[in-house]
Amino acid sequence: MIVIVPEKRRDGKSSFLTLVSYLTLREDVRLAEPVSPDAPVMRMSRSKEAIFDRLVDYIDRSQNAVTQTPVKEFADGRSQVLSGNVACETNCFSLDTASAEMNMVAAQNTRCIDPVYHFILSWPEQDNPVDTDIFDCARSALHALGMKEHQFVTAIHRDTDHVHCHVAVNRINPVSYRAANLYNDIDTLHKVCRLLEIKYDYTPENGAWVNENGDVVRNTNDVKSIPRKARQLEYHSDKESLYSYAVNECRERIGEILGSGEASWETLHAELIRAGLDMREKGEGLAIYSRHDENVTPIKASTLHPDLTRQCLEKWLGDFEPSPEVVNHFDEDGVYLGSNYPQEFVYDARAHVRDQGARSERRLARAVAREDLDARYKAYKNAWVRPKMPDTDSGVHFRALSNRYAWKKEQVRYVFDDPLIRKLIYRTLKLERQKEFEMLRDKVKAEKTQFYSRPENRRLSYWQWVERQAAAQDQAAISRLRGRAYKLKQKQRTPGLSENAIVCAVADDIATVNIDGFESRVNRDGVIQYLQDGHVVIQDSGERIEIADPYREDGIHISDAMLIAEEKSGEKLVFSGDGRFVNSACDVVQWFNEGGSNPLPLTDPQQRVKAGYERPEPSSEQPVFTHRIMDEETYLASLKREDAAATDDRNKPEPGKNTYRPE
Repeated sequence: MIVIVPEKRRDGKSSFLTLVSYLTLREDVRLAEPVSPDAPVMRMSRSKEAIFDRLVDYIDRSQNAVTQTPVKEFADGRSQVLSGNVACETNCFSLDTASAEMNMVAAQNTRCIDPVYHFILSWPEQDNPVDTDIFDCARSALHALGMKEHQFVTAIHRDTDHVHCHVAVNRINPVSYRAANLYNDIDTLHKVCRLLEIKYDYTPENGAWVNENGDVVRNTNDVKSIPRKARQLEYHSDKESLYSYAVNECRERIGEILGSGEASWETLHAELIRAGLDMREKGEGLAIYSRHDENVTPIKASTLHPDLTRQCLEKWLGDFEPSPEVVNHFDEDGVYLGSNYPQEFVYDARAHVRDQGARSERRLARAVAREDLDARYKAYKNAWVRPKMPDTDSGVHFRALSNRYAWKKEQVRYVFDDPLIRKLIYRTLKLERQKEFEMLRDKVKAEKTQFYSRPENRRLSYWQWVERQAAAQDQAAISRLRGRAYKLKQKQRTPGLSENAIVCAVADDIATVNIDGFESRVNRDGVIQYLQDGHVVIQDSGERIEIADPYREDGIHISDAMLIAEEKSGEKLVFSGDGRFVNSACDVVQWFNEGGSNPLPLTDPQQRVKAGYERPEPSSEQPVFTHRIMDEETYLASLKREDAAATDDRNKPEPGKNTYRPE
């Protein structure tokens, strides 16, 4: 179990209403649905007015309201309710009045600036606790925080890979009206999580406290977890943070340098230069910067390694020494020869988390394509003009209504001579006129609301626009959808089609391939599905091309999947599945290559032999690419070596083993 305490508003105006609404109302889009330019996703408004309207709808038992089903009530005042598909528990009168009850109690304490407290308990993917245990864990956490009697709402969300529960609690005690002291609350919650892991036999997690042989003790690990801001960057934008890059490239080697007993400022700087990083003074401490992009926010050196503090290093190595000058050497033709401090990698803030493991040039190309996609949306956003509602006859109706009552007043003036009766009738006409005016005004307002609520009359949000581009077979948009699905709502992704698949490289995204006899569609998670007679036959998720029935008509669908695979980057191409499928696919390769200009680039040595390829000879000159982006000189030199190594014919099939490839 892990605990998360989300950041709150700094102005102290956190709302019980919006928090309880988020906990209990879930309207998440199913990522397995196909995108449609004519039906963009329109999410419910989260404004206080819209939330209140939905509350009124529920009280009135409107058909559009979220259905709430009582599950169980307890003697201590607690009740469990199923709100849609969200299991909830509260000790308030009901979920609908919980925010109002909390606000009334909080109003009794005028000193507490922000009475709203919210934390999350999350379980690992392999754990699947039942609702009863989750509610018990939430109450145990509240008891440890000293808020056992406080008003709370607990909601369980199972729409992600990790089951988690949100707990919204009022800091003000409903009896004494005193605010709970939340000093060191995160440390307290970490300790409670370790105790609950022992009680329910959950998978142990790391934190401020750890489970050591059945005893909960303080964690002595000095290595800190990823900072929250860096985690949010990777989660919401699918971009690799400087922290993750530095940790993956340098933490282990810096630990070896510091533990060798031969550490020096020069060796530390040389290791950081190798990764395109720079250690500089910042205030009274040290920070890690990107050598090639000053706009990247630096990280504390101690987060990279706990011993990279100025106090520790100056004690061992003497006064701080700045990074040495890097000198690159070139020959007369401008060819890069080397450097006094070799640099292998460069941090690129545009690179995506999902692309880790992809070749450097393809990762850079995908980053550029995404920047172009964002620029196109910005241009669309700036050029969009809100359509005006066509002229209606509302002005005519208002004038007709006004003239009609003016005529009635004239009639009263001629018919009744008594001024008191005339005055009484005038007031009656005024009320009737005002009533009809309000009805007409509401009718006009409803027509305007209906007109501007139509999708074609509203500017598309970023994701709505991306889905529309993906439906038009835009490769960058399809890749963007897959990047979103990589982090968000993974349980709602398109389910796998089959275990028999062609496995490709990481984030190997392409646009839809036109195959005779197939229809195609793109889902909201970027998965491309190829259909015949309304049934999904082949499914491309980037890394995998899955085949529903690979044995139909002697493997015709395998060859169809190969048409998609040959459009991929070719970095990796392996048949995965049962033995029969692998053998059948290798047999199909022999006649598939006959009709194509380029042989299918299988990368598994054993499968290449089965498919009739020559056994590849190892080449020591072939450059090793990683998911990092090299500096310009090293990158160009690597390209020259790659061109020289590309002349061998390792992909050429053996003579005499090719057969006819069907059309």
